[in-house]
Amino acid sequence: MHLARVQVNLHYDVGVDEEIDSIPPNAFVVIEGGKIYPLVKVVINIGRTLDNQLVIDDPRVSRSHAELRAIQGHFVLFDLNSTGGTFVNGHRISKTIIYPNDTISLGGVALTFNQDDPPPRPDLADTVR
Repeated sequence: MHLARVQVNLHYDVGVDEEIDSIPPNAFVVIEGGKIYPLVKVVINIGRTLDNQLVIDDPRVSRSHAELRAIQGHFVLFDLNSTGGTFVNGHRISKTIIYPNDTISLGGVALTFNQDDPPPRPDLADTVR
């Protein structure tokens, strides 16, 4: 099993012009089942190069692979025309809202999105509680 080397770029101060209240509270991703990366910025670029906020040093990940954007209290995942593709729960995406426990695959590198005390999913509103 090949484990990706993950590096967190700590140069990501939240700017005054960013909408801090639109960032989902207590959101994070778990990379390859081990490293936890807190999602505390409105835009988080993911890829192999050091100019990304979340650097994943794995040849399966493109230099600029994907982007997470906080939009109206949710994170939206965008594929940035990556070579290996971006998948959520096994489905290839170009963009999608992600929800707690969604599995993200970046060219085969697994990330799990999660959130402490997440809001209810709108697509499950009619289910039994």
